[in-house]
Amino acid sequence: MKTFGVIAGREIRLAFRNRAVLITGFIFAIWFPVMSAFGIAAGASGDAGILAGGIAAITLPVGVFMGYIFCADAFLREKRDGTIETLLCTPISLRRLWEGKAVGVAVPAYLATLLSASVTIAVVSSLTGARIVIEPLLLLHITVVIPVWIIAAAGLIGAAQLALGMRENQILGFVLIFGFIFLIIGLQEAAPGLSPMAEGILAAAGIALVALARFIAGRVTKERIVLTIP
Repeated sequence: MKTFGVIAGREIRLAFRNRAVLITGFIFAIWFPVMSAFGIAAGASGDAGILAGGIAAITLPVGVFMGYIFCADAFLREKRDGTIETLLCTPISLRRLWEGKAVGVAVPAYLATLLSASVTIAVVSSLTGARIVIEPLLLLHITVVIPVWIIAAAGLIGAAQLALGMRENQILGFVLIFGFIFLIIGLQEAAPGLSPMAEGILAAAGIALVALARFIAGRVTKERIVLTIP
Protein backbone atom coordinates (compact mmCIF):
# COMPACT_ATOMS: atom_id res chain seq x y z
CA MET A 1 0.00 0.00 0.00
CA LYS A 2 2.89 2.39 0.75
CA THR A 3 4.39 1.76 -2.70
CA PHE A 4 1.00 2.41 -4.30
CA GLY A 5 0.72 5.74 -2.46
CA VAL A 6 4.22 6.82 -3.51
CA ILE A 7 3.55 6.07 -7.19
CA ALA A 8 0.11 7.72 -7.18
CA GLY A 9 1.40 10.78 -5.32
CA ARG A 10 4.24 11.22 -7.79
CA GLU A 11 1.86 11.13 -10.75
CA ILE A 12 -0.44 13.66 -9.11
CA ARG A 13 2.44 16.06 -8.52
CA LEU A 14 3.72 15.66 -12.08
CA ALA A 15 0.24 16.25 -13.48
CA PHE A 16 -0.12 19.53 -11.59
CA ARG A 17 3.32 20.64 -12.83
CA ASN A 18 2.48 19.96 -16.49
CA ARG A 19 1.28 23.37 -17.64
CA ALA A 20 0.35 22.21 -21.14
CA VAL A 21 -1.95 19.49 -19.81
CA LEU A 22 -3.45 21.79 -17.16
CA ILE A 23 -4.19 24.53 -19.69
CA THR A 24 -5.76 22.05 -22.12
CA GLY A 25 -7.88 20.50 -19.37
CA PHE A 26 -8.94 23.90 -18.02
CA ILE A 27 -9.98 25.22 -21.44
CA PHE A 28 -11.94 22.06 -22.23
CA ALA A 29 -13.53 22.03 -18.75
CA ILE A 30 -14.85 25.57 -19.22
CA TRP A 31 -15.52 25.89 -22.95
CA PHE A 32 -17.34 22.59 -23.57
CA PRO A 33 -19.87 22.81 -20.71
CA VAL A 34 -20.72 26.45 -21.46
CA MET A 35 -21.44 25.58 -25.09
CA SER A 36 -23.47 22.52 -24.06
CA ALA A 37 -25.42 24.26 -21.30
CA PHE A 38 -27.43 26.39 -23.70
CA GLY A 39 -28.65 23.32 -25.58
CA ILE A 40 -29.49 21.50 -22.35
CA ALA A 41 -31.45 24.48 -21.01
CA ALA A 42 -33.33 25.00 -24.26
CA GLY A 43 -34.40 21.36 -24.60
CA ALA A 44 -35.61 20.70 -21.05
CA SER A 45 -38.27 23.44 -20.57
CA GLY A 46 -37.14 24.00 -16.98
CA ASP A 47 -37.76 20.44 -15.77
CA ALA A 48 -35.09 19.75 -13.14
CA GLY A 49 -35.03 16.00 -13.79
CA ILE A 50 -34.52 16.40 -17.53
CA LEU A 51 -31.90 19.07 -16.94
CA ALA A 52 -30.02 16.77 -14.55
CA GLY A 53 -30.14 13.97 -17.14
CA GLY A 54 -28.71 16.27 -19.79
CA ILE A 55 -25.90 17.35 -17.49
CA ALA A 56 -25.12 13.73 -16.61
CA ALA A 57 -25.00 12.80 -20.29
CA ILE A 58 -22.46 15.56 -20.95
CA THR A 59 -20.21 15.17 -17.92
CA LEU A 60 -19.42 11.47 -18.43
CA PRO A 61 -17.74 11.93 -21.86
CA VAL A 62 -15.97 14.97 -20.40
CA GLY A 63 -14.60 12.81 -17.58
CA VAL A 64 -13.37 10.16 -19.99
CA PHE A 65 -11.70 12.79 -22.14
CA MET A 66 -10.04 14.31 -19.07
CA GLY A 67 -8.70 10.86 -18.23
CA TYR A 68 -7.25 10.70 -21.72
CA ILE A 69 -5.69 14.17 -21.50
CA PHE A 70 -3.98 13.57 -18.17
CA CYS A 71 -2.93 10.03 -19.11
CA ALA A 72 -1.50 10.99 -22.50
CA ASP A 73 2.05 11.22 -21.17
CA ALA A 74 1.99 9.39 -17.83
CA PHE A 75 3.09 5.96 -19.03
CA LEU A 76 5.14 7.02 -22.05
CA ARG A 77 7.27 9.53 -20.17
CA GLU A 78 9.53 6.88 -18.62
CA LYS A 79 9.98 5.19 -21.99
CA ARG A 80 11.17 8.39 -23.62
CA ASP A 81 13.61 9.43 -20.90
CA GLY A 82 14.84 5.88 -20.17
CA THR A 83 13.79 5.74 -16.50
CA ILE A 84 11.44 2.84 -17.24
CA GLU A 85 14.50 0.54 -17.21
CA THR A 86 15.27 1.61 -13.65
CA LEU A 87 11.67 0.98 -12.62
CA LEU A 88 11.78 -2.48 -14.16
CA CYS A 89 14.77 -3.35 -11.95
CA THR A 90 12.85 -2.56 -8.76
CA PRO A 91 10.73 -5.18 -6.94
CA ILE A 92 7.55 -3.29 -7.89
CA SER A 93 5.19 -5.45 -9.95
CA LEU A 94 3.90 -4.04 -13.23
CA ARG A 95 0.33 -4.35 -12.00
CA ARG A 96 1.15 -2.28 -8.89
CA LEU A 97 2.94 0.28 -11.06
CA TRP A 98 -0.12 0.45 -13.32
CA GLU A 99 -2.49 0.82 -10.36
CA GLY A 100 -0.52 3.69 -8.85
CA LYS A 101 -0.17 5.53 -12.13
CA ALA A 102 -3.83 5.03 -13.12
CA VAL A 103 -5.10 6.41 -9.81
CA GLY A 104 -2.52 9.21 -9.86
CA VAL A 105 -3.78 10.25 -13.29
CA ALA A 106 -7.44 9.84 -12.34
CA VAL A 107 -7.27 12.27 -9.39
CA PRO A 108 -6.44 15.46 -11.37
CA ALA A 109 -8.70 14.28 -14.21
CA TYR A 110 -11.60 13.92 -11.76
CA LEU A 111 -10.93 17.35 -10.24
CA ALA A 112 -11.03 18.87 -13.73
CA THR A 113 -14.29 17.02 -14.40
CA LEU A 114 -15.78 18.37 -11.15
CA LEU A 115 -14.88 21.86 -12.35
CA SER A 116 -16.57 21.16 -15.67
CA ALA A 117 -19.69 19.75 -13.98
CA SER A 118 -19.88 22.74 -11.62
CA VAL A 119 -19.67 25.17 -14.53
CA THR A 120 -22.37 23.27 -16.43
CA ILE A 121 -24.71 23.18 -13.43
CA ALA A 122 -24.12 26.88 -12.69
CA VAL A 123 -24.81 27.97 -16.28
CA VAL A 124 -27.90 25.76 -16.69
CA SER A 125 -29.25 26.87 -13.31
CA SER A 126 -28.76 30.54 -14.17
CA LEU A 127 -30.52 30.07 -17.51
CA THR A 128 -33.49 28.11 -16.14
CA GLY A 129 -33.70 28.93 -12.43
CA ALA A 130 -33.96 25.19 -11.61
CA ARG A 131 -32.26 23.79 -8.48
CA ILE A 132 -30.36 21.03 -10.25
CA VAL A 133 -27.64 20.50 -7.69
CA ILE A 134 -30.00 18.75 -5.23
CA GLU A 135 -30.90 15.96 -7.67
CA PRO A 136 -29.67 12.78 -5.85
CA LEU A 137 -29.11 10.71 -9.00
CA LEU A 138 -26.97 13.47 -10.49
CA LEU A 139 -24.86 13.53 -7.32
CA LEU A 140 -24.52 9.74 -7.52
CA HIS A 141 -23.50 10.05 -11.17
CA ILE A 142 -20.83 12.64 -10.38
CA THR A 143 -19.42 11.00 -7.25
CA VAL A 144 -19.52 7.32 -8.27
CA VAL A 145 -20.05 6.65 -11.98
CA ILE A 146 -17.72 9.31 -13.37
CA PRO A 147 -14.68 8.39 -11.20
CA VAL A 148 -15.04 4.73 -12.22
CA TRP A 149 -15.05 5.64 -15.91
CA ILE A 150 -12.11 8.01 -15.52
CA ILE A 151 -10.05 5.23 -13.91
CA ALA A 152 -11.20 2.85 -16.67
CA ALA A 153 -10.12 5.27 -19.41
CA ALA A 154 -6.77 6.06 -17.77
CA GLY A 155 -6.21 2.39 -16.96
CA LEU A 156 -6.86 1.03 -20.44
CA ILE A 157 -4.79 3.74 -22.12
CA GLY A 158 -2.03 3.17 -19.56
CA ALA A 159 -2.01 -0.59 -20.07
CA ALA A 160 -1.74 -0.02 -23.81
CA GLN A 161 1.12 2.43 -23.31
CA LEU A 162 3.00 -0.13 -21.25
CA ALA A 163 2.58 -2.89 -23.82
CA LEU A 164 2.93 -1.02 -27.13
CA GLY A 165 5.54 1.12 -28.81
CA MET A 166 5.48 4.88 -29.25
CA ARG A 167 4.02 4.91 -32.76
CA GLU A 168 1.28 2.38 -31.97
CA ASN A 169 0.26 4.36 -28.89
CA GLN A 170 -0.26 7.53 -30.89
CA ILE A 171 -2.88 5.74 -32.96
CA LEU A 172 -4.41 3.60 -30.24
CA GLY A 173 -4.97 6.52 -27.88
CA PHE A 174 -7.42 8.14 -30.29
CA VAL A 175 -9.07 4.79 -31.05
CA LEU A 176 -9.64 4.08 -27.36
CA ILE A 177 -11.02 7.51 -26.50
CA PHE A 178 -13.49 7.49 -29.38
CA GLY A 179 -14.38 3.89 -28.51
CA PHE A 180 -15.19 5.00 -24.96
CA ILE A 181 -17.36 7.84 -26.19
CA PHE A 182 -19.30 5.62 -28.61
CA LEU A 183 -19.76 3.05 -25.83
CA ILE A 184 -21.13 5.73 -23.51
CA ILE A 185 -23.53 6.95 -26.20
CA GLY A 186 -24.71 3.39 -26.82
CA LEU A 187 -25.28 2.71 -23.13
CA GLN A 188 -27.13 6.00 -22.69
CA GLU A 189 -29.39 5.15 -25.61
CA ALA A 190 -30.05 1.67 -24.19
CA ALA A 191 -31.03 3.18 -20.82
CA PRO A 192 -32.06 6.78 -21.57
CA GLY A 193 -32.46 9.47 -18.93
CA LEU A 194 -31.19 9.72 -15.39
CA SER A 195 -32.55 6.67 -13.57
CA PRO A 196 -31.32 4.06 -11.06
CA MET A 197 -31.23 1.47 -13.85
CA ALA A 198 -29.19 3.72 -16.14
CA GLU A 199 -26.71 4.54 -13.38
CA GLY A 200 -26.42 0.86 -12.48
CA ILE A 201 -25.67 -0.10 -16.08
CA LEU A 202 -23.06 2.65 -16.44
CA ALA A 203 -21.42 1.77 -13.12
CA ALA A 204 -21.30 -1.95 -13.98
CA ALA A 205 -19.84 -1.24 -17.42
CA GLY A 206 -17.21 1.05 -15.91
CA ILE A 207 -16.19 -1.53 -13.30
CA ALA A 208 -15.93 -4.19 -16.02
CA LEU A 209 -13.61 -1.91 -18.02
CA VAL A 210 -11.44 -1.28 -14.96
CA ALA A 211 -11.18 -5.05 -14.42
CA LEU A 212 -10.26 -5.52 -18.09
CA ALA A 213 -7.55 -2.86 -17.86
CA ARG A 214 -6.14 -4.43 -14.70
CA PHE A 215 -6.09 -7.83 -16.38
CA ILE A 216 -4.25 -6.47 -19.41
CA ALA A 217 -1.72 -4.65 -17.23
CA GLY A 218 -1.08 -7.86 -15.31
CA ARG A 219 -0.37 -9.76 -18.53
CA VAL A 220 2.31 -7.34 -19.74
CA THR A 221 5.83 -8.61 -19.13
CA LYS A 222 9.01 -6.64 -18.45
CA GLU A 223 10.56 -8.18 -21.54
CA ARG A 224 7.68 -6.83 -23.62
CA ILE A 225 8.20 -3.34 -22.25
CA VAL A 226 11.94 -3.42 -22.97
CA LEU A 227 11.22 -4.22 -26.62
CA THR A 228 9.02 -1.10 -26.91
CA ILE A 229 11.61 1.33 -25.54
CA PRO A 230 12.77 3.64 -28.37
